[in-house]
Amino acid sequence: MSKYFIGLMSGTSADSIDGCVVDFSDGFKLIHSKSKDLEENYKPKYEDAIRKGFKEKSDNEIVVELEESLNKSSVELIKDLIKEIDISLISKIGFPGQTMFHDSERSFQIGCAQFIADEVGIDVIHDFRNYDMQKGGLGAPLVPEFHKYLFAESNKRKIILNIGGISNGTYLDGNNIKIATDIGPGNCLIDLVAMRHFGIPFDEDGKIASKGQINEKILDNLLEKIRAANYPRADDKSFYYGLNELNSDTPENLLTTLSELTAICISDFCNTFDEPHEILLHGGGAKNNFLLERLEENIGSSLKLTDHIISAKFLESAAFAYLAFLEKGLLIEPRL
Repeated sequence: MSKYFIGLMSGTSADSIDGCVVDFSDGFKLIHSKSKDLEENYKPKYEDAIRKGFKEKSDNEIVVELEESLNKSSVELIKDLIKEIDISLISKIGFPGQTMFHDSERSFQIGCAQFIADEVGIDVIHDFRNYDMQKGGLGAPLVPEFHKYLFAESNKRKIILNIGGISNGTYLDGNNIKIATDIGPGNCLIDLVAMRHFGIPFDEDGKIASKGQINEKILDNLLEKIRAANYPRADDKSFYYGLNELNSDTPENLLTTLSELTAICISDFCNTFDEPHEILLHGGGAKNNFLLERLEENIGSSLKLTDHIISAKFLESAAFAYLAFLEKGLLIEPRL
């Protein structure tokens, strides 16, 4: 009998949590997917906690509140996902939590795997980033293994780009991962300006950014700082929030400039290697039409969403179902 795996994902954009039910018994089969908006005040509190540099649950009551909110939303989403599925068919849940802090020595996520396991009665695999670091990895990005599983083909070079809060990329050379790394900011700085100056969680389709002008001085300063770090690397959101150029122009121009920054950081990665046969996109930024225009202009080739296999929105949650399938994290069992 096939066993299903659930994957959850609340990325650094922190506006919703996505979930998938997947069957890996005979290749990849998506059984069900669903998304749930996080509570209205979740994102502002999360951004505030990141800017203040909280690195432990005990640092501030905001972190505790965020975890309780994430736990609640995660359980509600899981129950929705399995509403019409025999629970005995579910093997494990891949729960990455919400990253608050990450560096080369330690990664801190909120979200209580034990609470979730107890509430839904299913084994939970969690703490993927620290697990990866203990095995010699950087703890981020984690999706490249799934990129390889889904997209690798003999004698084909492919780049798969995940444009979330932070952008990351996987370069596949045939069936091998040649490099997997964080690239630079994805949506995080764009979202920060949108929320700070316009009171909206993100610039939908880049409509505001499309009306502004690129500030070349700000762009050059930001690129110099980001390009100082070599691949492969694991970026922390707090580094981007510490950049001091984010209030030095009109909000419209900042959004235009930061969209260009994201596009150039991604094109830097794409231009590092032999010209690929295919460039695939997923993540929230893949739905930003203005950003896609800037990407194609900077990269000089056409891009394709991963939707022919799985919706660009749900690829990351499916990736954590896959990591649970591979048991690439710590196991938590429900308490009786």
